[in-house]
Amino acid sequence: MELQDDYPPVGETSIDDPQRFILELVGLAIASILIWGIFRYITKDVFDSSVSVSFSISYALVAPIVFIGPIMFYWYQYRNEECLPVRLFAYNSLKETFSQKFIVSIIVIGLSLTFANYILELILDYIVLSSGLYGDIDFFFTWMDEFDSFFVFLIFMVTNIAVVATVEEFFFRGFIQDQLSRVLQAWQSMLISAAIFALTHLPIAIFVYEIESVWLITSLINWFGFGLAAGYVYHITRNIWVVIAWHGIWNVTVSTVGYSAWVYDAPSQGLEQFIWTSQTILIYALLLLAIYFTRDYIKEFGSFGNKSSAPKTIEVKL
Repeated sequence: MELQDDYPPVGETSIDDPQRFILELVGLAIASILIWGIFRYITKDVFDSSVSVSFSISYALVAPIVFIGPIMFYWYQYRNEECLPVRLFAYNSLKETFSQKFIVSIIVIGLSLTFANYILELILDYIVLSSGLYGDIDFFFTWMDEFDSFFVFLIFMVTNIAVVATVEEFFFRGFIQDQLSRVLQAWQSMLISAAIFALTHLPIAIFVYEIESVWLITSLINWFGFGLAAGYVYHITRNIWVVIAWHGIWNVTVSTVGYSAWVYDAPSQGLEQFIWTSQTILIYALLLLAIYFTRDYIKEFGSFGNKSSAPKTIEVKL
């Protein structure tokens, strides 16, 4: 897979040693992961939950420092670059980028990908649960189950779309994946970025939420699968705002509309682990296939390159 020439990764300073450059990027990611993991661990008893107002505000304040801060320092002080570390605008133009058509397009793509992902999970979860392995089940949906009020939900929604999704996509796709693709093939940069994205959640899953056994494995596959799918969409569109919209809408959706089941039996631990691991892999395999077969539409409506010609004037010079 080749990157589109119209919007190559940013950066003008030459890369003399590709292996060192890769190690620098991975080291930067690991440092941010460790700092964020330590922050989440020492504050795990401070916040009521991950959807509380206090947590949303703390994330909005701390996450940009932990993830964006090291990028900026590395980019400007170490690499001596002059442009932004993440490509934000088509033709370096704020006005030409954020047209009404552009905003509607990224929202529609984000909603469509969220719907496809959610439906796949719902169908396959229900198939497993109703297969007889868990005996009789009582399956039910929940709506805003974790939120105490609409105000809390509103704060959560704004924070997730404006900060959580933006910071994480800037870091993992807009910077790590893009910069790796300067010295690696696109599929390699996507795999590494997705792996780092998954590993970022691992310390928190173990030490904060204390997820164990099969659920830890399936959670890792989920995070890796989402990171890989987001990386592929970014590769297709070369537009960071598409994956930000999808990431934000997805976070809000799965925290708002949930489903659970009361079960009265359970298979052996080994069989259960095999079933749910296979099911999770299947979900993201199908999602990636769906993205692949609709790639032309995603590119047409979501790509920076969907404009017929560059503007005569440049409003924002990066």
